[in-house]
Amino acid sequence: MKKQQRDIFLISFFKEKENYKILAEYLVRFISDDPSAPKESIHTILYRIKNESRLIEKIDQENSNSGSGIELITQNNFHERIGDIIGIRIICLRLSDIVKVEEYLEFLVEENILKFIQKPDYKRSFVLPISLGKTAPQNINLQYSGYSSIHYQVKLGENSDVSKTLKNIQIELQLRTILEEAWGEIDHKYRYSYSRIGEMFPEHIHSGFYSLSAYLQAAAMQAEQLCREVEAHRLTRTPKSKRNKTISIPPEYESKVQSNSFVDPLKESSALKSVLEETFGFKPTARTLTYIIKRLNKLGFSQRSKSFFQKIFKKRRLNEFKAIYQDIIERDPFTDNNHRNIDIINAVNFALFDEIEGTMVAKEGLRSTLKWRKDRWSI
Repeated sequence: MKKQQRDIFLISFFKEKENYKILAEYLVRFISDDPSAPKESIHTILYRIKNESRLIEKIDQENSNSGSGIELITQNNFHERIGDIIGIRIICLRLSDIVKVEEYLEFLVEENILKFIQKPDYKRSFVLPISLGKTAPQNINLQYSGYSSIHYQVKLGENSDVSKTLKNIQIELQLRTILEEAWGEIDHKYRYSYSRIGEMFPEHIHSGFYSLSAYLQAAAMQAEQLCREVEAHRLTRTPKSKRNKTISIPPEYESKVQSNSFVDPLKESSALKSVLEETFGFKPTARTLTYIIKRLNKLGFSQRSKSFFQKIFKKRRLNEFKAIYQDIIERDPFTDNNHRNIDIINAVNFALFDEIEGTMVAKEGLRSTLKWRKDRWSI
Protein backbone atom coordinates (compact mmCIF):
# COMPACT_ATOMS: atom_id res chain seq x y z
CA MET A 1 0.00 0.00 0.00
CA LYS A 2 1.35 3.42 -0.96
CA LYS A 3 2.01 5.93 1.82
CA GLN A 4 -0.68 8.35 0.66
CA GLN A 5 -3.35 5.65 0.69
CA ARG A 6 -2.07 4.32 4.02
CA ASP A 7 -2.37 7.80 5.54
CA ILE A 8 -5.97 8.09 4.34
CA PHE A 9 -6.86 4.80 6.03
CA LEU A 10 -5.15 5.78 9.26
CA ILE A 11 -6.80 9.21 9.42
CA SER A 12 -10.21 7.58 9.00
CA PHE A 13 -9.32 4.96 11.64
CA PHE A 14 -8.20 7.54 14.19
CA LYS A 15 -11.37 9.58 13.64
CA GLU A 16 -13.46 6.54 14.52
CA LYS A 17 -11.23 5.15 17.27
CA GLU A 18 -13.11 6.90 20.09
CA ASN A 19 -16.37 5.33 18.86
CA TYR A 20 -14.71 1.91 18.87
CA LYS A 21 -13.67 2.45 22.48
CA ILE A 22 -17.13 3.66 23.52
CA LEU A 23 -18.78 0.67 21.87
CA ALA A 24 -16.38 -1.87 23.41
CA GLU A 25 -16.73 -0.36 26.88
CA TYR A 26 -20.52 -0.29 26.54
CA LEU A 27 -20.75 -4.03 25.80
CA VAL A 28 -18.25 -4.98 28.51
CA ARG A 29 -20.12 -2.83 31.01
CA PHE A 30 -23.50 -4.17 29.89
CA ILE A 31 -22.48 -7.78 30.52
CA SER A 32 -20.69 -6.90 33.77
CA ASP A 33 -23.69 -4.98 35.15
CA ASP A 34 -26.53 -7.13 33.78
CA PRO A 35 -28.16 -8.91 36.78
CA SER A 36 -29.16 -11.82 34.55
CA ALA A 37 -25.64 -12.42 33.18
CA PRO A 38 -24.07 -15.67 34.45
CA LYS A 39 -21.43 -13.85 36.49
CA GLU A 40 -20.47 -17.01 38.36
CA SER A 41 -19.41 -18.43 34.99
CA ILE A 42 -17.36 -15.42 33.81
CA HIS A 43 -13.80 -14.98 35.06
CA THR A 44 -12.75 -11.92 33.05
CA ILE A 45 -14.01 -9.71 30.20
CA LEU A 46 -11.38 -7.92 28.13
CA TYR A 47 -11.44 -5.78 25.02
CA ARG A 48 -8.89 -4.45 22.56
CA ILE A 49 -8.94 -2.09 19.57
CA LYS A 50 -6.93 -3.37 16.62
CA ASN A 51 -3.44 -1.96 16.30
CA GLU A 52 -3.20 0.46 13.35
CA SER A 53 -0.20 -1.26 11.76
CA ARG A 54 -1.95 -4.64 12.00
CA LEU A 55 -5.07 -3.04 10.48
CA ILE A 56 -3.12 -1.81 7.44
CA GLU A 57 -1.44 -5.20 7.11
CA LYS A 58 -4.82 -6.97 7.15
CA ILE A 59 -6.34 -4.58 4.59
CA ASP A 60 -3.37 -5.21 2.29
CA GLN A 61 -3.73 -8.96 2.77
CA GLU A 62 -7.49 -8.98 2.13
CA ASN A 63 -7.17 -6.83 -0.99
CA SER A 64 -4.36 -8.94 -2.42
CA ASN A 65 -6.48 -12.08 -1.94
CA SER A 66 -9.62 -10.55 -3.48
CA GLY A 67 -10.76 -12.25 -6.65
CA SER A 68 -12.51 -10.73 -9.62
CA GLY A 69 -15.89 -9.20 -8.84
CA ILE A 70 -15.08 -8.70 -5.14
CA GLU A 71 -15.08 -5.09 -4.02
CA LEU A 72 -11.78 -3.90 -2.63
CA ILE A 73 -11.52 -2.60 0.91
CA THR A 74 -11.38 1.19 0.92
CA GLN A 75 -11.25 3.99 3.50
CA ASN A 76 -15.05 4.22 3.16
CA ASN A 77 -15.92 0.58 3.85
CA PHE A 78 -13.11 -0.89 5.99
CA HIS A 79 -15.14 -0.23 9.18
CA GLU A 80 -17.66 -2.80 7.91
CA ARG A 81 -15.33 -5.14 5.97
CA ILE A 82 -12.79 -5.68 8.76
CA GLY A 83 -14.85 -7.47 11.36
CA ASP A 84 -12.32 -7.61 14.20
CA ILE A 85 -11.36 -3.95 14.63
CA ILE A 86 -13.01 -4.36 18.03
CA GLY A 87 -12.30 -7.59 19.89
CA ILE A 88 -14.04 -8.55 23.13
CA ARG A 89 -12.99 -11.67 24.98
CA ILE A 90 -15.02 -13.46 27.66
CA ILE A 91 -12.86 -15.83 29.69
CA CYS A 92 -14.36 -18.68 31.73
CA LEU A 93 -12.76 -21.01 34.26
CA ARG A 94 -14.28 -24.26 33.02
CA LEU A 95 -15.84 -25.86 29.96
CA SER A 96 -19.38 -25.98 31.37
CA ASP A 97 -19.20 -22.23 32.01
CA ILE A 98 -18.85 -21.76 28.26
CA VAL A 99 -22.28 -23.36 27.76
CA LYS A 100 -23.91 -20.99 30.25
CA VAL A 101 -22.41 -17.92 28.58
CA GLU A 102 -23.49 -19.21 25.15
CA GLU A 103 -27.04 -19.53 26.49
CA TYR A 104 -26.89 -15.97 27.82
CA LEU A 105 -25.72 -14.61 24.46
CA GLU A 106 -28.61 -16.42 22.76
CA PHE A 107 -31.02 -14.67 25.14
CA LEU A 108 -29.53 -11.29 24.19
CA VAL A 109 -30.11 -12.13 20.52
CA GLU A 110 -33.73 -13.13 21.23
CA GLU A 111 -34.29 -9.72 22.82
CA ASN A 112 -32.57 -7.93 19.91
CA ILE A 113 -29.91 -6.48 22.20
CA LEU A 114 -27.28 -8.37 20.21
CA LYS A 115 -27.23 -9.54 16.58
CA PHE A 116 -25.19 -12.45 15.23
CA ILE A 117 -23.71 -11.48 11.85
CA GLN A 118 -22.63 -15.09 11.39
CA LYS A 119 -23.01 -18.25 13.44
CA PRO A 120 -20.36 -18.93 16.09
CA ASP A 121 -17.25 -20.70 14.87
CA TYR A 122 -16.52 -23.77 17.04
CA LYS A 123 -13.74 -25.15 14.86
CA ARG A 124 -11.03 -23.58 16.99
CA SER A 125 -12.26 -24.72 20.40
CA PHE A 126 -10.75 -27.31 22.73
CA VAL A 127 -12.55 -30.48 21.67
CA LEU A 128 -11.93 -34.08 22.66
CA PRO A 129 -13.67 -37.13 21.16
CA ILE A 130 -15.16 -38.11 24.56
CA SER A 131 -18.00 -36.83 26.70
CA LEU A 132 -17.51 -34.66 29.77
CA GLY A 133 -17.19 -36.74 32.92
CA LYS A 134 -15.90 -39.82 31.04
CA THR A 135 -12.42 -41.23 31.49
CA ALA A 136 -10.19 -40.80 28.45
CA PRO A 137 -8.95 -44.13 27.02
CA GLN A 138 -5.21 -44.71 26.96
CA ASN A 139 -4.93 -44.70 23.17
CA ILE A 140 -6.96 -41.52 22.57
CA ASN A 141 -5.66 -39.31 19.77
CA LEU A 142 -5.36 -35.74 21.08
CA GLN A 143 -5.52 -33.68 17.92
CA TYR A 144 -4.22 -30.11 17.83
CA SER A 145 -7.16 -27.81 17.15
CA GLY A 146 -5.32 -24.58 16.40
CA TYR A 147 -5.94 -21.11 17.81
CA SER A 148 -8.52 -21.76 20.49
CA SER A 149 -11.79 -19.87 21.03
CA ILE A 150 -15.39 -19.77 20.00
CA HIS A 151 -15.70 -16.74 17.71
CA TYR A 152 -18.82 -14.67 17.16
CA GLN A 153 -19.26 -11.84 14.68
CA VAL A 154 -21.82 -9.49 16.22
CA LYS A 155 -23.43 -6.07 16.16
CA LEU A 156 -25.59 -4.43 18.77
CA GLY A 157 -29.31 -4.78 18.13
CA GLU A 158 -32.10 -2.24 17.97
CA ASN A 159 -32.97 -2.67 21.66
CA SER A 160 -29.48 -1.72 22.83
CA ASP A 161 -28.98 1.74 24.33
CA VAL A 162 -26.43 3.09 21.85
CA SER A 163 -26.57 5.44 18.89
CA LYS A 164 -27.35 4.21 15.38
CA THR A 165 -23.73 4.87 14.39
CA LEU A 166 -22.45 2.43 17.01
CA LYS A 167 -25.03 -0.19 16.03
CA ASN A 168 -23.46 -0.39 12.55
CA ILE A 169 -20.00 -1.36 13.84
CA GLN A 170 -19.05 -5.04 13.91
CA ILE A 171 -17.44 -6.68 16.93
CA GLU A 172 -15.54 -9.94 17.16
CA LEU A 173 -16.64 -11.62 20.39
CA GLN A 174 -14.45 -14.47 21.63
CA LEU A 175 -15.46 -17.01 24.24
CA ARG A 176 -12.78 -19.22 25.75
CA THR A 177 -11.62 -20.98 28.90
CA ILE A 178 -8.74 -19.70 30.98
CA LEU A 179 -6.60 -22.60 29.73
CA GLU A 180 -7.34 -21.68 26.13
CA GLU A 181 -6.43 -18.10 27.02
CA ALA A 182 -3.10 -19.25 28.46
CA TRP A 183 -2.23 -21.25 25.34
CA GLY A 184 -3.32 -18.43 23.01
CA GLU A 185 -1.25 -15.81 24.81
CA ILE A 186 1.89 -17.95 24.91
CA ASP A 187 1.53 -19.03 21.28
CA HIS A 188 0.83 -15.48 20.08
CA LYS A 189 3.86 -13.97 21.80
CA TYR A 190 6.44 -16.66 21.10
CA ARG A 191 5.37 -18.25 17.81
CA TYR A 192 2.47 -16.67 15.90
CA SER A 193 3.61 -13.04 15.94
CA TYR A 194 7.01 -14.00 14.49
CA SER A 195 5.61 -16.52 12.00
CA ARG A 196 3.19 -13.88 10.72
CA ILE A 197 6.03 -11.60 9.66
CA GLY A 198 7.83 -14.43 7.85
CA GLU A 199 10.29 -15.77 10.44
CA MET A 200 10.89 -19.48 9.93
CA PHE A 201 11.00 -21.86 12.90
CA PRO A 202 12.16 -25.49 12.85
CA GLU A 203 9.36 -28.05 12.80
CA HIS A 204 9.98 -29.24 16.37
CA ILE A 205 8.95 -25.79 17.68
CA HIS A 206 5.65 -25.87 15.81
CA SER A 207 4.96 -29.45 16.90
CA GLY A 208 5.82 -28.48 20.48
CA PHE A 209 3.14 -25.81 20.49
CA TYR A 210 0.71 -28.30 18.95
CA SER A 211 1.48 -30.74 21.76
CA LEU A 212 0.98 -28.02 24.37
CA SER A 213 -2.48 -27.38 22.94
CA ALA A 214 -3.34 -31.08 23.23
CA TYR A 215 -2.09 -31.23 26.82
CA LEU A 216 -4.26 -28.27 27.73
CA GLN A 217 -7.26 -29.89 26.07
CA ALA A 218 -6.81 -32.84 28.42
CA ALA A 219 -6.24 -30.46 31.35
CA ALA A 220 -9.49 -28.62 30.56
CA MET A 221 -11.41 -31.90 30.68
CA GLN A 222 -9.73 -32.87 33.94
CA ALA A 223 -10.50 -29.47 35.47
CA GLU A 224 -14.18 -29.83 34.55
CA GLN A 225 -14.35 -33.27 36.13
CA LEU A 226 -12.67 -32.08 39.34
CA CYS A 227 -15.07 -29.13 39.61
CA ARG A 228 -18.01 -31.51 39.22
CA GLU A 229 -16.65 -33.81 41.90
CA VAL A 230 -16.30 -30.88 44.31
CA GLU A 231 -19.91 -29.84 43.63
CA ALA A 232 -21.17 -33.40 44.07
CA HIS A 233 -19.18 -33.78 47.31
CA ARG A 234 -20.60 -30.57 48.76
CA LEU A 235 -24.12 -31.55 47.74
CA THR A 236 -23.96 -34.95 49.44
CA ARG A 237 -22.53 -33.44 52.65
CA THR A 238 -25.20 -30.74 52.86
CA PRO A 239 -28.44 -31.54 54.73
CA LYS A 240 -31.42 -31.74 52.37
CA SER A 241 -33.17 -28.91 54.20
CA LYS A 242 -30.30 -26.52 53.39
CA ARG A 243 -29.20 -27.66 49.94
CA ASN A 244 -31.06 -25.04 47.89
CA LYS A 245 -29.70 -22.25 50.06
CA THR A 246 -26.13 -23.53 50.10
CA ILE A 247 -25.44 -24.75 46.58
CA SER A 248 -27.50 -24.86 43.43
CA ILE A 249 -26.75 -27.56 40.87
CA PRO A 250 -29.44 -27.34 38.16
CA PRO A 251 -30.95 -30.73 37.25
CA GLU A 252 -30.43 -29.96 33.55
CA TYR A 253 -26.69 -29.37 34.09
CA GLU A 254 -25.55 -32.61 32.48
CA SER A 255 -27.76 -32.39 29.39
CA LYS A 256 -26.82 -28.75 28.74
CA VAL A 257 -23.14 -29.56 28.71
CA GLN A 258 -23.52 -32.69 26.61
CA SER A 259 -25.92 -31.42 23.95
CA ASN A 260 -25.35 -27.66 24.14
CA SER A 261 -29.15 -27.28 24.18
CA PHE A 262 -30.86 -24.46 25.99
CA VAL A 263 -33.32 -24.93 28.81
CA ASP A 264 -36.58 -23.07 28.40
CA PRO A 265 -37.12 -21.22 31.68
CA LEU A 266 -40.83 -20.88 30.85
CA LYS A 267 -41.16 -24.59 31.66
CA GLU A 268 -39.32 -24.33 34.96
CA SER A 269 -42.24 -22.83 36.90
CA SER A 270 -45.59 -22.19 35.29
CA ALA A 271 -46.91 -20.80 38.59
CA LEU A 272 -44.11 -18.23 38.77
CA LYS A 273 -44.59 -17.23 35.14
CA SER A 274 -48.33 -16.75 35.65
CA VAL A 275 -47.89 -14.59 38.76
CA LEU A 276 -45.20 -12.41 37.15
CA GLU A 277 -47.41 -11.72 34.13
CA GLU A 278 -50.41 -10.90 36.34
CA THR A 279 -48.35 -8.67 38.63
CA PHE A 280 -46.42 -6.65 36.05
CA GLY A 281 -48.82 -6.75 33.10
CA PHE A 282 -46.44 -8.21 30.49
CA LYS A 283 -44.36 -11.33 29.85
CA PRO A 284 -40.79 -11.20 31.15
CA THR A 285 -38.15 -12.35 28.69
CA ALA A 286 -36.56 -15.80 28.94
CA ARG A 287 -33.36 -14.15 30.18
CA THR A 288 -35.22 -12.40 32.99
CA LEU A 289 -37.09 -15.57 33.97
CA THR A 290 -33.82 -17.51 34.06
CA TYR A 291 -32.36 -14.96 36.48
CA ILE A 292 -35.45 -14.98 38.73
CA ILE A 293 -35.53 -18.78 38.84
CA LYS A 294 -31.84 -18.80 39.77
CA ARG A 295 -32.49 -16.32 42.62
CA LEU A 296 -35.41 -18.39 43.90
CA ASN A 297 -33.34 -21.59 43.76
CA LYS A 298 -30.62 -20.02 45.90
CA LEU A 299 -33.20 -18.94 48.47
CA GLY A 300 -34.96 -22.29 48.50
CA PHE A 301 -38.14 -20.84 47.00
CA SER A 302 -38.25 -22.75 43.71
CA GLN A 303 -41.15 -24.93 42.55
CA ARG A 304 -43.66 -23.33 44.91
CA SER A 305 -47.40 -22.89 44.41
CA LYS A 306 -49.09 -19.95 42.72
CA SER A 307 -50.48 -18.75 46.07
CA PHE A 308 -46.94 -18.67 47.48
CA PHE A 309 -45.69 -16.42 44.66
CA GLN A 310 -48.78 -14.21 44.97
CA LYS A 311 -47.87 -13.74 48.63
CA ILE A 312 -44.30 -12.75 47.69
CA PHE A 313 -45.39 -10.28 44.99
CA LYS A 314 -48.30 -8.75 46.86
CA LYS A 315 -49.76 -5.37 46.00
CA ARG A 316 -48.35 -3.51 49.01
CA ARG A 317 -44.80 -4.37 47.99
CA LEU A 318 -45.40 -3.40 44.37
CA ASN A 319 -46.78 0.00 45.44
CA GLU A 320 -43.75 0.59 47.70
CA PHE A 321 -41.44 -0.35 44.87
CA LYS A 322 -43.19 2.07 42.48
CA ALA A 323 -43.00 4.94 44.99
CA ILE A 324 -39.25 4.51 45.57
CA TYR A 325 -38.64 4.03 41.85
CA GLN A 326 -40.49 7.25 40.98
CA ASP A 327 -38.55 9.12 43.66
CA ILE A 328 -35.11 7.97 42.43
CA ILE A 329 -35.54 7.44 38.67
CA GLU A 330 -38.18 10.17 38.26
CA ARG A 331 -40.51 8.17 36.03
CA ASP A 332 -42.89 5.22 36.36
CA PRO A 333 -41.38 1.72 36.28
CA PHE A 334 -42.17 -0.76 33.48
CA THR A 335 -43.03 2.01 30.98
CA ASP A 336 -39.78 1.91 28.97
CA ASN A 337 -39.59 -1.26 26.86
CA ASN A 338 -35.79 -1.20 26.87
CA HIS A 339 -35.63 -1.16 30.68
CA ARG A 340 -38.75 -2.89 31.91
CA ASN A 341 -37.11 -6.30 32.37
CA ILE A 342 -34.44 -4.70 34.56
CA ASP A 343 -37.33 -3.04 36.41
CA ILE A 344 -38.85 -6.48 37.04
CA ILE A 345 -35.54 -7.79 38.39
CA ASN A 346 -35.29 -4.82 40.75
CA ALA A 347 -38.91 -5.34 41.86
CA VAL A 348 -38.41 -9.07 42.44
CA ASN A 349 -35.25 -8.50 44.47
CA PHE A 350 -37.09 -5.88 46.53
CA ALA A 351 -39.95 -8.32 47.24
CA LEU A 352 -37.55 -11.10 48.22
CA PHE A 353 -35.54 -8.82 50.51
CA ASP A 354 -38.78 -7.63 52.09
CA GLU A 355 -39.84 -11.23 52.69
CA ILE A 356 -36.50 -12.33 54.17
CA GLU A 357 -34.88 -9.24 55.73
CA GLY A 358 -37.83 -6.95 56.41
CA THR A 359 -39.18 -3.72 54.94
CA MET A 360 -36.53 -1.27 56.21
CA VAL A 361 -33.61 -3.26 54.79
CA ALA A 362 -35.47 -3.88 51.52
CA LYS A 363 -36.24 -0.18 51.02
CA GLU A 364 -32.66 0.93 51.67
CA GLY A 365 -31.33 -1.80 49.40
CA LEU A 366 -33.66 -0.72 46.61
CA ARG A 367 -32.73 2.95 47.00
CA SER A 368 -29.04 2.08 46.82
CA THR A 369 -29.54 -0.09 43.72
CA LEU A 370 -31.61 2.51 41.87
CA LYS A 371 -29.19 5.35 42.70
CA TRP A 372 -26.29 3.28 41.38
CA ARG A 373 -28.33 2.38 38.31
CA LYS A 374 -29.25 6.02 37.62
CA ASP A 375 -25.64 7.18 37.96
CA ARG A 376 -24.25 4.29 35.95
CA TRP A 377 -26.58 4.39 32.99
CA SER A 378 -27.75 8.02 33.13
CA ILE A 379 -31.36 6.93 32.74
